[in-house]
Amino acid sequence: MKKLNFGTKLLLVLVSITAVSLSLMIYIISSNTFESLKNQSQEYVNEMAKSNALEIRNTLDKAVVISNTIANRYESAIEHNEKLSKEGTIKYLKEVLNQNKFLLGVWFTFEDGTLVYTKNDDSDKTNYYTKDGVFQPYVVRNSDGSFTIQASADFSLESEWINRPYKNKEVSITEPYNYEIDGKNVLLTTVSSPVYYKGKFVGAVGVDFSLDFFNKKIGEIKLFENGYGALFDNYGKFIAHPKTENIGKYIKDVTKNETILNAIEKSKNGEKNSYFAKNLKTGTDSYNYVYPIQFGDTKNYWTFIATAPEDEYLSEASFVKNFSIIAGVVVLFIIIIVILISMRILNKNLTTIKDGLLGFFSFLNKEEKKAHLIELDSQDEFGQMAKVINENIKKTESLILQDNVLIDDVKRVVDEVKAGYLDKRIEKFTQNESLEELKNNFNGMLEITKQNICIDINKVVAVLDSFGKLDFRPKIENDNGKVAVGINNLATIINKMLVENKTNGLTLDKSSNVLLANVDKLNLSSNEAAASLEETAAALEEVTSNVRNNTQNIA
Repeated sequence: MKKLNFGTKLLLVLVSITAVSLSLMIYIISSNTFESLKNQSQEYVNEMAKSNALEIRNTLDKAVVISNTIANRYESAIEHNEKLSKEGTIKYLKEVLNQNKFLLGVWFTFEDGTLVYTKNDDSDKTNYYTKDGVFQPYVVRNSDGSFTIQASADFSLESEWINRPYKNKEVSITEPYNYEIDGKNVLLTTVSSPVYYKGKFVGAVGVDFSLDFFNKKIGEIKLFENGYGALFDNYGKFIAHPKTENIGKYIKDVTKNETILNAIEKSKNGEKNSYFAKNLKTGTDSYNYVYPIQFGDTKNYWTFIATAPEDEYLSEASFVKNFSIIAGVVVLFIIIIVILISMRILNKNLTTIKDGLLGFFSFLNKEEKKAHLIELDSQDEFGQMAKVINENIKKTESLILQDNVLIDDVKRVVDEVKAGYLDKRIEKFTQNESLEELKNNFNGMLEITKQNICIDINKVVAVLDSFGKLDFRPKIENDNGKVAVGINNLATIINKMLVENKTNGLTLDKSSNVLLANVDKLNLSSNEAAASLEETAAALEEVTSNVRNNTQNIA
């Protein structure tokens, strides 16, 4: 990572952050959307179950009302000892069926058939009578709208449709059972109401449903593609189901799935619930909503179950989720491509700026003689940056060139000073305040040095060389430097001293010759004066020595 350039690092960071952020956003949105649509789909299934269950309950409630109404009619007739018209009864029962298309048949039966109707004296040849001559017709509507009328079964408490209202003392519903109607075996369920006279059970009336009615009704339910509804009575028997072979069977005989059995048990207690299990139609995993249907006010509940395969009711949610993921991935790729393109432009601009700066640094490090401007023509931040850098490059280059010219001039002056010329000055100018101050200080130093020493050191050296050769005649001309003036003054003084010493030497030389002659005369004259002469000679010798020393000093 450390070896990667800035653009690559930035690209990796941006792509990573974008990928993580967008992935997290896609996950959250798709999950929330999936859950929302899942809940909506489940709510749709629930509402479908509820609406159909309420429709079935409405049908059952109508049957209860009809059964109770007929029972009340007979109780009133018995109480008032009223004999009802047989023809009117047949007409009334037909009218009940005509007004309630969901009913298959209507019937009544009494322990004493003469309570309401007269017994047949064999004058009536219709088959509305039992073998004992009791008027007890069973009116059934045929599929073509016509009616079949036949005698009901004899009154017997062993018959379920009579025994249940007798035991329950209220309107009751039977388990599905087979009953022969007009020579055909029909699977029925019956709603029957007890008839009382003076508190005693005297008979029962009821209406019949063909389970085909419920099966067709529920079979019309369209719940996604393969979803369906199923109806169970309060005993756990199939009333309606897409697999018609299950109708009339107990649920526990069809499946051992505890989830399904427990759900129906809860419904028998009036509890709504839902569960996930493989459905009994196709065996696919499905969502099931259980809605209990109370039969009248009996606390007996039928069960309606709406079943929706998961792959169907979740298809929209799955589509939206998959679409969100795919769209997110596409957007991520687009963003990455945009980032890549942007980073390519960024890298190009950064490289251009980097190369420009490196070239400028090479110029600063004297590796190149000229600074190159950054060639970046854009209006973005990089363009503005390049513009500012170029302005500074120009300014810095100008300063450096001025500095270089100044330094070259300094070198020239230094060379002149090395050559002994102290009257040379740095003449070039720079905007670099530090170098300009150094230049002024250097020129000031040279000026002071010139004033204190001389203009041309070469002349001083030549004069001093002459002095070394005991030639004190040369002087430093046209120079007001203190050292030059001092040397000139020194030369003048030395010359004066030499002249005086020469004069003194000549005088001493002449005196010495006279003394020598006198000594010779004295030596010749007298030995007595030898000591004196020796002393005089010593004195002269000492004088001579002093003169020589002075002469040497002057030289």
